[in-house]
Amino acid sequence: MSWAVRMTLRIFPVLLIAYLYLGWRFSSALLQVSSLSAWTVRGVTLLVILFLNLLPLYIIFQNQGSGGSEFFLNKTSLQPADYWMNFPFWIGMVIIFESLFYILAIDIVGLIVRFLPGNRWPEWPVWQAWLTIGVVVFFTLFACYRIYVDTYHIDRREATIAVEGLPEALKDFQITFTSDVQVDRYTQGAKLERYQQAVDEAGSDLILFGGDLVTSGEYFIKQGQEVLCRHEAPLAKIACMGDHDYWANPRTIPAGLRDCGWSFLENDHQVLDFNGSKVLVTGVTYIYSQRISQRQLTHLLETAPEADLKILLVHQPSQLVIRTAEAYGYHLLLAGHTHGGQMVFRPFGTSLTPTRFENLFYSGVYHYGNLTTLVTNGVGRTLSPIRYRASAEIAVIRFSEK
Repeated sequence: MSWAVRMTLRIFPVLLIAYLYLGWRFSSALLQVSSLSAWTVRGVTLLVILFLNLLPLYIIFQNQGSGGSEFFLNKTSLQPADYWMNFPFWIGMVIIFESLFYILAIDIVGLIVRFLPGNRWPEWPVWQAWLTIGVVVFFTLFACYRIYVDTYHIDRREATIAVEGLPEALKDFQITFTSDVQVDRYTQGAKLERYQQAVDEAGSDLILFGGDLVTSGEYFIKQGQEVLCRHEAPLAKIACMGDHDYWANPRTIPAGLRDCGWSFLENDHQVLDFNGSKVLVTGVTYIYSQRISQRQLTHLLETAPEADLKILLVHQPSQLVIRTAEAYGYHLLLAGHTHGGQMVFRPFGTSLTPTRFENLFYSGVYHYGNLTTLVTNGVGRTLSPIRYRASAEIAVIRFSEK
């Protein structure tokens, strides 16, 4: 049974409870404001819940959790079952969890109103019903729109990094940073073309890649290498190892990128000359299957060549790596891995995503002492075929004097 299938089955029980609660509240609201029969409303609601959960039910009852090649999730191209089982399951999950917090708040207000002395708000049940319907309809429309935009378009994150004592020559220096392209059966066609166009239009002096060329297996490695091999930068193209690179093939992926002009740094340094100023890029391997130790990292950074601008490139934004990089005078740390949360829920303006339990820094620009850390959302996906409120992106970085 693959990791993705196991996670889907783990999510299902919690999701089903949320579906039943929200389905009950939504159908009750419809009955409050319409003349439809209870059998019709409750029946249609249960059919919708069943449809949106066909994916885990299919896995359970068809005994396809073994992860065999015949299972449609393991195919190398999208299948009809993706459109009537896979995508609806994940889109439905977004709608449910975005709506749930507001429906709960409405119900809490309803309880308070019910226990107020006297019947001070007799119209509240009707208001409650319309608010419940409005929340679900709003998030259904909003989620579908945001999922499409965040999943299939490529944003350009602009960042200017202030560096104390920055040489004048480096004020014209520009980096494009990408990560987690994760070429697979979902990340194809127009999305890869948009990604390539975004990198080309940036026209940076240096391109850095934070790992995860493919999502799994070796089938898409050649295509992923072809995508990155089309990138052009006058100064250099430098990459580091990602988790999925290591799981797919830790030898083939670096070799293929080196063959088309990339440097692939695995706990190593590269010094570049830009208009007479020295730029150091240190590539650190910090992934689930191969994590550099504190002793090794300290030795690597304390023996780094001197440079006017020191950049550390790593896949995971580990606190160990961030703290050590700051201690040894690095100006910028670039990481990916988190996908920006990939699916981020924002009840009442608070960002909720499981990624925050693993990584304190999960999307955007952060400051740790004199070190600036930029964590990119990346381009591709994992587990879920969609993104939500964590748009696919590349980062374009410039520098100024602090």
